[in-house]
Amino acid sequence: MQLYPLKLVTVVGEAVIMEDIANEGLKLGATGYTMTDAAGEGSRGTRNVLVSSGAKTQKVEFVVPMGVAERILKHVSHTYFEHYACIAWLSDVQVVRGQQYV
Repeated sequence: MQLYPLKLVTVVGEAVIMEDIANEGLKLGATGYTMTDAAGEGSRGTRNVLVSSGAKTQKVEFVVPMGVAERILKHVSHTYFEHYACIAWLSDVQVVRGQQYV
């Protein structure tokens, strides 16, 4: 079995922006994404999966090469950080079938 070193870009934020982030990630070179509901607490307070206002928090993840990761993170930070509850981070991963992500 061969493992391929790639990057995992994780973005957690208000559901209202997550579909746009997922679609933009594809345009920036990702070959796919995974999106899930999320809950937690941070600098902008507690975010439940479904809060009383109906706002949801979601997480979208991309497994990508470093160049694509940088483009996604730049787009997210420049477009969403100032106006939305949103955070993003980068992790090293090793995947099987890595050729699927290039």
